[in-house]
Amino acid sequence: MSRIKLFLHYLRTHIWIQISFIFMMSLVMIIFCYQVYMRKAYENFLVKKNHLMESAVLDAMQMNIDYTMMEYINMGVQIAVAPAVYDLAGRLTGTREDPERDFMILKATFATMANYSKNVINISVASEEGEVYQYDRLYQIDAIMWRPKDSGFLKEMYKKLYERANDSIVPKYLVSTEHGSHPTNNEPVFHIFYPIVGKENSFSKMHGMLCVTFRLDMLQPFMDILSGEEGTYSQAYVTEEGGRIICHSNPEYTGKPESVYREDGMLFILDKPLEKVNWQLHVSLDKDQLDRSVMGIIAQGMGVYVFLLLVVAGIFYLIIRKVNKPLRSIETAMELTASGSEKLRNKVVVEGEHEIWQLAIGYNDMIDKLVKQEKEVEKNYQLCITAMERQHQAEREALETQINAHFLCNTLGTINYEAMECGNFKVSELIKKLSNILRYTFDQKCQNVYMYQEFAWIEQYLFLQKARLEDVFDYEVEFPEECVNWSCCKLMLQPFVENAILHGFEGRESGGTLSIQARKEGERLTVSIRDNGCGISPDKLERIRKVLTGEEGVEMKDIGIGIRNVAARMRLFYGAGILMEVTSAEGEGTEFRFFIPEVKR
Repeated sequence: MSRIKLFLHYLRTHIWIQISFIFMMSLVMIIFCYQVYMRKAYENFLVKKNHLMESAVLDAMQMNIDYTMMEYINMGVQIAVAPAVYDLAGRLTGTREDPERDFMILKATFATMANYSKNVINISVASEEGEVYQYDRLYQIDAIMWRPKDSGFLKEMYKKLYERANDSIVPKYLVSTEHGSHPTNNEPVFHIFYPIVGKENSFSKMHGMLCVTFRLDMLQPFMDILSGEEGTYSQAYVTEEGGRIICHSNPEYTGKPESVYREDGMLFILDKPLEKVNWQLHVSLDKDQLDRSVMGIIAQGMGVYVFLLLVVAGIFYLIIRKVNKPLRSIETAMELTASGSEKLRNKVVVEGEHEIWQLAIGYNDMIDKLVKQEKEVEKNYQLCITAMERQHQAEREALETQINAHFLCNTLGTINYEAMECGNFKVSELIKKLSNILRYTFDQKCQNVYMYQEFAWIEQYLFLQKARLEDVFDYEVEFPEECVNWSCCKLMLQPFVENAILHGFEGRESGGTLSIQARKEGERLTVSIRDNGCGISPDKLERIRKVLTGEEGVEMKDIGIGIRNVAARMRLFYGAGILMEVTSAEGEGTEFRFFIPEVKR
């Protein structure tokens, strides 16, 4: 008794059981009513669907069969009107000077023509007396298609064909399914008879009757398409003029009268005439098979419904059991947040979108903001420390550089005067340009310069390199006047120029060419550094491209630190507007292109 009370108490205190029970009872009633309705509706649907579908397929199959039959008929017509066949048939059925020779020629001719279609079994010529000259693919001794006992049938067909040929009856050929199997293997066949008229085309001058025998199972693929896969409700068959079934998707009915088949419970039968051969094409729907299929589907559905009921009960249980999970998760996370625990970043795992989970989403957003602020504070702190360290280091280096720069430039000035007094003006010019380069390089006060200053420095740098390497390379520098005040960062082109001289012309004694050009294109300045040196290998070229685009983690093998640093400086100076490209081919040279936006100073 106590267990019953506990169970009733459990029912009263757990709403998910009450909701599940009411829901499942309602679902059972709905399923039962739905199944009763669906059985009839589904059956009607299948009947209508099959009627429409089979009607459409029947039209297509009628056209295909008529087209196939027309090909067979035309093949026989071509044989019947062939002059060679006409002459041979005339000699065989008339005066016989050398019948054996004529027979062999006719047999060879028919053997060639039989290869036009794999469905041709026999081609023969029959005379008015029923005498037959034939070629048979399945030829064996005493086992050919037409034998002496068939002469009566052939005489009758000759008479009908002659009457049709000389009257206004069309068509001028006959189709027959009598003698509908080959004596060798009982393979079902049908025959098409033609008057042999040759080039004269005069039916009054028939030289015998041509008979072409075809395999009847050539219709079977069409029956398979109409009846569909095994286990479906549709069946297809063909009847001859007398109503006998000559081909059926179910071989049990082949050879039986159509009236027997129609009495076996067909829901509907669709008919289409095959006018070329005077047959009828039919498609039927088997009611018994349809009922069995519908009941099978309903039986399977009942099993599915029972399974779904169990699944629904389980889902209800899991839903109610888990409805408190987000509340418990939020409560735990809030306690950790209040205590300042290291687990502050362990957010609530959101598993839904309802109102309770919205609270968890809001809590996670708050944690994200706290974590973001924490990271920003830490990052700013590290930046401040790094900036202070770099400032102290820069101050020391600037002081040392300033001392060294003054000493070097003053010394070079003294040497320049000595060279001028000695009359060595070439050395004087070299020293003067070297002094200008050092002053420009060591000047710490101005790191952001104008483009004309950068190009002037490059020209002096190239002048010294040319003087040092002599005939190794020649150079040209082009810079438009309208871009003299274009802002740039100091020494941004030097690493690329140096790379072209040291690596591009490595191993050369003469013939090198280095071109540096600038031109304004719209709102951008395009700078090109092009050489005809040895080029860059594909692997190294790909790494350089990644350096120019600022990808992290690029392998530094074979890539100078100068290119990496100046690319980073240019991105910092110009921002997202700068575009840097490189193209190269081994043995042909390399070109760096910079598309530089205008920066207002």
